[in-house]
Order: sequence, then structure tokens, then C-alpha cells
Amino acid sequence: MSNFKQYIVELNEGRYKTEQEQIEAVRRNKDNIKDIKKPSEEVQLLAVRQDGDTIQWIKKPTEKVKIEACKQNGWSIFHIKNPSEAVQLAAVRQDGKHIKWIDNPSARVLAAAGK
Repeated sequence: MSNFKQYIVELNEGRYKTEQEQIEAVRRNKDNIKDIKKPSEEVQLLAVRQDGDTIQWIKKPTEKVKIEACKQNGWSIFHIKNPSEAVQLAAVRQDGKHIKWIDNPSARVLAAAGK
């Protein structure tokens, strides 16, 4: 099979098929999360703990993954639609300035951000 055909197959089927392959790929480079169609929560956590901003490449992150992403980098909340209060708190505790990315924060989130 030509390299181009192999590339197309990998794009359609997912480059990293087993969870172990996915873990190894994300350990090598956090941005490899982009090439994983349905990463397990463990793989998602591995990526966001390296760089919270990688959450933008995860289609359906779990609540735990959202919180971890914001703990690592509060700006990650920018990529999260309708974040829960727990996610909002993780973002502003990492850095209070991230309050600006939160629509209608609760009194608790405002307090945590120092507002």
C-alpha cells in the first residue's frame, strides 16, 4: 500500500487503535490526541495533564478531564461549552483572570477568583 493510501486509512480508521498505542502516542507528543477518535478517559487525562489546552481536540471530554485541564491551564475553560461550577472553580483557582471566560459565574466562583 502506498504511503498516501496508508495515511488515508489511518485518518478514517484512527491511527492509534489500541489504548496502549494511544497512551504511547500521547506520551511522545500531547498533540497526538488530535489523531485519536475516541480516546479513553485515561488517554484524555494524560494529554490534558501535559497541557490543558489539548482539551480542544477532545470531542466529548468527561467532567474529570475538564477539571484536570483547567487545573493545568485555567485558560482551557475557553474551549469548554457550559462548564459546570466545579470546572469554573478549577479555572479561576489556577488563575483568577480566567473569570473573563465564564458567562454568569456563581458567587462562589466570583469569590474564588477574588472578585
